[in-house]
Amino acid sequence: MHSFFCDMIGDAGSHPLLDARERDHLFKTLRARPDDEIRLLDGRGTAARARVLPGREIEVMERREFPPPARRLLLCCAVPRRAKFDLLLKQAAELGVSKILPVICERSVAQPEGSERWTTLLQEGCKQSGNPFLPEIGAPLPLKTALEELHAENVAIFFGAVPQQELEAAATVPGDGGEPGALCPAAATTLAWLVGPEGGFSAVEETLLLKAGARGINLGPYILRLETAAVCGLAVLRQRMMTEEA
Repeated sequence: MHSFFCDMIGDAGSHPLLDARERDHLFKTLRARPDDEIRLLDGRGTAARARVLPGREIEVMERREFPPPARRLLLCCAVPRRAKFDLLLKQAAELGVSKILPVICERSVAQPEGSERWTTLLQEGCKQSGNPFLPEIGAPLPLKTALEELHAENVAIFFGAVPQQELEAAATVPGDGGEPGALCPAAATTLAWLVGPEGGFSAVEETLLLKAGARGINLGPYILRLETAAVCGLAVLRQRMMTEEA
């Protein structure tokens, strides 16, 4: 069943309107016919099953409200080249990320280029996965500023590509409770996964991460691309969150 974003989804029996882009995709690209069923999402937790009517109208058949997730997952990452970031945005939406925060690091090469296109890509990820919550995109921040804000909000922070000697001082598995006075991931309502640029975090930045209470997660012995590390880390944290909530 194909999915479409619709800002105003009414109750069963209502006839919501799609914006021009979504409407063209439904009727011109997919050539929808009467009685075809589609799924509607508004990005704020509402989903609906609808059907196509004659005259290129649609009718809501069943509406469902999803509660906000009890725990939020954030992606804070340096921005890769445009094509790679396009794919990463879709994947983040598929993994249920609540917010994406671009960070500027010492070794950053590509600079954030915020645009409406980013929202479209996130919508595509939600439509593909059925995620009813559209991720937010924050304003780009220097890594130091982002860490200060996350720490002030009691966010459990995790990062990868940690030197082996530092893993002894960091938690290699999220959810172990950590050292006295450290954030307890099992009790944290928000988890953040930080990914540096292709050249990795500098030594100064790794020190900032540890001072902010960030915990290292070892994703394996090999060097990962930014977008690979982003998806792998998010999947690890998502799985841990699901295990703890079960």
